[in-house]
Amino acid sequence: MKKDFVLPIVVLTLICIVVTGALAMMNNVTAPIIQQAAEERAFQAMSNKIPQATGFVPVEHDGLPRAIRAAYRTENDVGYVFIVSVNGFSGEIRVMSGVDNDGRIISSSTLHHTETQGIGTILDQDSFTSQFDGKDINLEGIAAVTGATISTVAYIEAVRYALEAMELIRGGQ
Repeated sequence: MKKDFVLPIVVLTLICIVVTGALAMMNNVTAPIIQQAAEERAFQAMSNKIPQATGFVPVEHDGLPRAIRAAYRTENDVGYVFIVSVNGFSGEIRVMSGVDNDGRIISSSTLHHTETQGIGTILDQDSFTSQFDGKDINLEGIAAVTGATISTVAYIEAVRYALEAMELIRGGQ
């Protein structure tokens, strides 16, 4: 009777230990591959913002706006890339903006958002994001889109944060 009760517990415990060990080994094998793929995707995304860049170096600078999640300087000093997170209507909007050394947007795009389908998809459209190209911190001529006002105002705010961060970095050099 006791054997019938203990044996399945021992067998299941051994199976769990073996499977856990196998998963740990697999993680050790795949983790560097996954990390390299993530770095390549990040480089590609940043290269899309500043095509003439040869590489990117992380930037640490005190006093950047809290919305700045990451800042990168190009290795060949043609500009900076900023990843900015702001709150929209339904949640986080994450924007990547490339800024040249003169403080003008080279390119900007939405990395992630949780805005309402249909209305919030304006954030993914070139017709909206391309209006920022060439703009400085004044963002003259940029207007929110009716029907998606909160989302587009948040996007404008994210781009402005990137430009403010660029001014802070340039002022510190």
